Amino acid sequence: MSKNSKISAAQLNSGRILVVRTDRIGDVVLTLPLVDVLKDRYPQTEIDFLVSPGTFELLSEYPNINKVHTIEKVTASGIRNLCKANSYDLAIVVYPRFAIALGTFLGEVRWRLGTAYRWYSFFFNLKRYEHRKESVKHELEYNLGLLEELGINNIKPMAPKLPVKAADVESVNSMLAAKGVNKGNGYAVIHMPSLGSAKVWSSGNFTLLIDLLLKNPKFDKTIILTGTKRDEEMVRGIANGSADDSRVIPVLDFNLNELKALLKSAAFFVSNSTGPIHIAAAVGTFVIGLYSPVKVESEIRWGPYTERKKIFSPAEDSDDRNVMDDISPEEVYDFIMQYLSTKQTVK
Repeated sequence: MSKNSKISAAQLNSGRILVVRTDRIGDVVLTLPLVDVLKDRYPQTEIDFLVSPGTFELLSEYPNINKVHTIEKVTASGIRNLCKANSYDLAIVVYPRFAIALGTFLGEVRWRLGTAYRWYSFFFNLKRYEHRKESVKHELEYNLGLLEELGINNIKPMAPKLPVKAADVESVNSMLAAKGVNKGNGYAVIHMPSLGSAKVWSSGNFTLLIDLLLKNPKFDKTIILTGTKRDEEMVRGIANGSADDSRVIPVLDFNLNELKALLKSAAFFVSNSTGPIHIAAAVGTFVIGLYSPVKVESEIRWGPYTERKKIFSPAEDSDDRNVMDDISPEEVYDFIMQYLSTKQTVK
């Protein structure tokens, strides 16, 4: 046990645990190895996961999770009611918020694990003394570090893995056929939208990359552009303005289970630092990421946790220009063509 820990291994193996991560897609994916380690060490434990409604589908079939709860608006009373109804022995608050810390306390969760560095950390009786703001390691590794406060040490970080159901693969294949996608030569997926959490490659750069690919006779794949309905104007505009719009297909109506199936069969995936890049990596697809050089936004902290990747990032940050333009479409294009010609894993 950690010096900080008062909970025994026997209590963990027979208890009920709630893992709380109510932020975005990538954050949730990068928390899954924490669940896997807990279940491996304590196989009799029931592990529930609390997420926002937008990420529920990602976890609905996850093998090591007993039940996935969602909460539309995070309030102390909502967290309290959930905890009381389920009699949790331990809550692991991976994404700390005052309402969550207070709610687990009011919900009479006996052991409450969270950061030691928030003003409301007194609600936690198991505390992790580690600053994430320094961004010296990966988010996944920060998440696993919480388990040291339960006496689980020397953890070897593992890549997240998301299961894909055969029924979702069949459904996606049918929908792609209806959209005119020829699967004979395969397809690549490019995701341009971003929620603004990091500096991004511009739509203009993506447009140039797409045109370079389409104009090369050796590139025979369909390009699928993913996004949601709120991204429709941007995505359809780029598809319609491409060098060969018959080979650029917008897909804006897939749910997360269908997106997993789509990405699993892709030849490669390209995007900025967004949730879908973590989904693509977690289903085993080769990913090409365009990452900010800013420390708290960088690959070091938020890159896809896989060996099947290539990351492009500017050498340094600047307030005088959009540094993401330092990544040229030509160098990304050259890498893609080289990758497709060799099909070798590039680190």
